[in-house]
Amino acid sequence: MLRSIAKDAAAQVASWTGLNAVTRKSLHHATPYVVGYHRVVERLNTHRDFALPAMEISVAMLEKHLDWLGKRFEFISVDDLATRRARSKPLAAVTFDDGYSDVFHHGFPLLKRKGIPAAIFVVTDLVSTSGVPVHDRLYAVLTASRSQNAFSETQLLLRTQDYDNVLHFIDSLDADGNISRKGPAALHPMTWEMLVEMRNAGMTIGSHSKTHAFLTNEGPGRLEEEVRDSRSVLQQRLGIDVDCFAYPGGCFNTRIVDAVHAAGYRLAFTDCRHRDDRYPMLTVPRQGLWERACTDRHGRFSPAIMSCHSAAMFDRFSRCPSDH
Repeated sequence: MLRSIAKDAAAQVASWTGLNAVTRKSLHHATPYVVGYHRVVERLNTHRDFALPAMEISVAMLEKHLDWLGKRFEFISVDDLATRRARSKPLAAVTFDDGYSDVFHHGFPLLKRKGIPAAIFVVTDLVSTSGVPVHDRLYAVLTASRSQNAFSETQLLLRTQDYDNVLHFIDSLDADGNISRKGPAALHPMTWEMLVEMRNAGMTIGSHSKTHAFLTNEGPGRLEEEVRDSRSVLQQRLGIDVDCFAYPGGCFNTRIVDAVHAAGYRLAFTDCRHRDDRYPMLTVPRQGLWERACTDRHGRFSPAIMSCHSAAMFDRFSRCPSDH
């Protein structure tokens, strides 16, 4: 609560002085503002024991975000990030990670109605299955085991253990799969048919790896499979050139950027402001947003806080956990 009050107060001061608007214009004069979301839901916290916190945004809140952005930025497709230059407004692009089907059911109609292009980064091994990403499975078993802080433990394990070890840990707590393999339908991934419909509507479909393994924990063979094979299957199933990649968990280092470049991607997105000087378009920063990312102390949408996020004014108080 104190953190929310402090954030709200700082944003109000920045808005009153005009510092947020000046900083935003300076920051995005030449660099587009890319925002990232995960799930789009009608009702929040419907599956609180399975779905990770800070992954959901309601349709109503997403519309507020998009309306605020649309007044201050020109929306473009991520495919155009490398070539388009700002004109009367700075540029912004919208992305969604993991390929949850609720993005198709709830986010896609909103994007079409407003004429906003977006990029969908999918975990290819999950498409057209009833599986859920490994982070949701891990969080579910930790929650069921009465972990005192399932969210923090989930983050720690994902950032320090390779994919096979994470699966082994899940199986040690859920040998029969009754917890983690029976995720609610709301968390199921999109189907190939959904992706085709979104592709035909002008949305960009990109890779988020094969399995959502945190690539900084993986060896060369697994790394190459995750980035290369996911691109190959998307191109075969959708009949498109797949140029875009989103690093699972936002994690990358020089070795991973090299693998993404070798696999043929033209753009790749992370969650921090560190750039690889050799391949700056393979380390494009994004701002992760969710339901409460831009709300005031009363839980209402705050244009001032949204403005501060777009100006990266809160980023200086956070540290990227990745070793670049």
